[in-house]
Amino acid sequence: MKAVSIFPFLGATVLAAPLCGNATGTSDTRLNLLPSTVTHLQLALFLENLEAEFFRSAVSNLTDQDARHGASFRQTVQAAAMQEVAHQQALANILGAAGAAAVPPCRYVFPSTNTDEFLSVGKTLSVIGAGATVGLVGPLSATNPELVQGIASIAATEARHAALFDVANDAAPNPTAFETPIPGTWAFNLALGLAVPGTCPLLPPHGHLAQTRCIPPGGGPDAPTRFTWDAAQEPFKAQSAEPLYVAWVNQMRPPIYTPLGISAPGSGDAKAPEGLQGAVVVVLTAQNRLERLEELAAATLAGPVVLVV
Repeated sequence: MKAVSIFPFLGATVLAAPLCGNATGTSDTRLNLLPSTVTHLQLALFLENLEAEFFRSAVSNLTDQDARHGASFRQTVQAAAMQEVAHQQALANILGAAGAAAVPPCRYVFPSTNTDEFLSVGKTLSVIGAGATVGLVGPLSATNPELVQGIASIAATEARHAALFDVANDAAPNPTAFETPIPGTWAFNLALGLAVPGTCPLLPPHGHLAQTRCIPPGGGPDAPTRFTWDAAQEPFKAQSAEPLYVAWVNQMRPPIYTPLGISAPGSGDAKAPEGLQGAVVVVLTAQNRLERLEELAAATLAGPVVLVV
């Protein structure tokens, strides 16, 4: 397979004159991508569509007179919005050069009605974007290594967006040494949860997972985290006689499993492991031995949930 640089596709989206393009501003370079690579890139675009719309709506709703942050913060958010659009265009160009379909945006509902909620949602979305893009590096390095440098560059920008929200929340912008990678199926389901049902013209081919919600502990550091789910969902019906576990994924460590104590149908408690820091991805599963995230994603019963600690 011939190696092709990603930079003509990136350049065509962010420079007035493309590095390598035709009169329409699109690259003439043709790419040979494996079907699995197309799936990964379509997922990346699916996530970028979400983030781009989130930042666009934020720019429309934030004002220069915001009581906490003012004009400079709005300008920073506006710059982030433009960066997300550049990511969208770059990924769409790569898919187009391979003759693959670009994933159009959905309609979205963001659970934020004020600046504080915007900062919380923005931090979570940026963590998902950074972690999911980091999660693409491994698969792409095995199939299309020429794409890895550009994808890693996107991941670095997503991490800076997460740092932007940390600073705005008066938190440390560098909470951890490593990003928490997020497998494709988890990232897809996290993003799909914010899309209005029936409004996505094209979905990346990833499996739909059952949902779970978690309620952070409120009774001190030793209090358990409460998880709730619909016990009638098929994954739980099939595992009704099996013990359940919570898998906690943090930074580059192997998953940590803790037993899920069932307190009622569709409800259970689990104590979080010690030493978690930064972004933590949590799923419910019926096994407690898998170490590879791709295998854990395939064995996920419900989730994921993203916690920022």
